[in-house]
Amino acid sequence: MGHIFKLEQFEGPLDLLLRMIEEEKMDVTQVALSKVTDQFIQYLTGIEEKQPEELADFLVVASKLLLIKSRVLLPQIALEEDGSDLEKQLRIYKEYLEASKILHKIILKKPFEYIREDYPPLGEKVFVPPQNFGANEMREMFLEIIKGIEPYVKLAEETMHKIVSAREKYQYIQNLIFNKASLKFRELLEDAQSKSEVVATFLAVLEMVKQRHVVVKQGELFDEIMIERVEEKSIQN
Repeated sequence: MGHIFKLEQFEGPLDLLLRMIEEEKMDVTQVALSKVTDQFIQYLTGIEEKQPEELADFLVVASKLLLIKSRVLLPQIALEEDGSDLEKQLRIYKEYLEASKILHKIILKKPFEYIREDYPPLGEKVFVPPQNFGANEMREMFLEIIKGIEPYVKLAEETMHKIVSAREKYQYIQNLIFNKASLKFRELLEDAQSKSEVVATFLAVLEMVKQRHVVVKQGELFDEIMIERVEEKSIQN
């Protein structure tokens, strides 16, 4: 007849599993885990009051136990990773559990006190390196910081030209026409700095033609385009 395990209170599947192994007086190994698998499954089937999220943790551990037991019974099945994973988790949990018991005993001892290390006065800037922190460690740390800094990237330079409006070009051409009776359209475009200024010049000429301040003439196709001032007498006639 197998050993009957009785437990009054436990916290989580790892706690239950650890107590089962300790009850059998075994170390935390894959063999020990395989031996308590049946007890763990039997206990799991009797759980009724656990919440679904808590049962999920128990089911995960139970599935790993079944895999470990299959590995022990059938060595040809490669399940080493699952067994080592659960074994490692249980060992870590055991260490934390033992440490918590030691801390609990210390707290129960009254009075007790801890002395804090001396620190420099407030406002004084002092570099206090951690223990075992030497020149090599500092060098490695600064190299990591330098690697994380993004390299300087020089942005491409682009000249920003002043945006000339059609109204400004209108006034400019009007002043030219006032001093000269006629001018070549090509002359208006010689000093243009951008495409937008060419468009503004073209719109200004069209507006001046519309207002009957100038007329545009071209003798033959591909000949020079001439802009001539309209005299006030011609407008009145």
